Amino acid sequence: MFSCACCSASAFAQVLKYTKVTQGDLAYVLNNIEKSIDFQSTGDLFVKVYVVSDPSGSANIPDTEEITNTIYIATSEAGELPDQYLYKLTSVYDPKIVSLTKSAKHTQLIFSYGPAGKRKKVSVLIELKNLVIKQLL
Repeated sequence: MFSCACCSASAFAQVLKYTKVTQGDLAYVLNNIEKSIDFQSTGDLFVKVYVVSDPSGSANIPDTEEITNTIYIATSEAGELPDQYLYKLTSVYDPKIVSLTKSAKHTQLIFSYGPAGKRKKVSVLIELKNLVIKQLL
């Protein structure tokens, strides 16, 4: 019995190998994610929101290195071969996620952005194949 267990364990031995991913945009995104939110909306819609840092100085504020962010919104159906889409909102200054909620038809992301004292709030209605952005303030 002991020898069988040893044989079984060695049969599962695996040498792991890696490959280098050469897509620069993907490497940048994965190295600069600040926040990630996973959400199952209606029964068939999955939403992932990623807030990613833009390069130093991207806010274009003189004499500072302040940054903006890019917000990526990934949508996917359930299933083995789901339709999947990726959207991005670029150059968003100091975004703060307020809420991510679901209804029967869509998911709604609300966030604020902008400099202190002049912040704006937006609603993003998320569907599988579409985003609808509405200014709230």
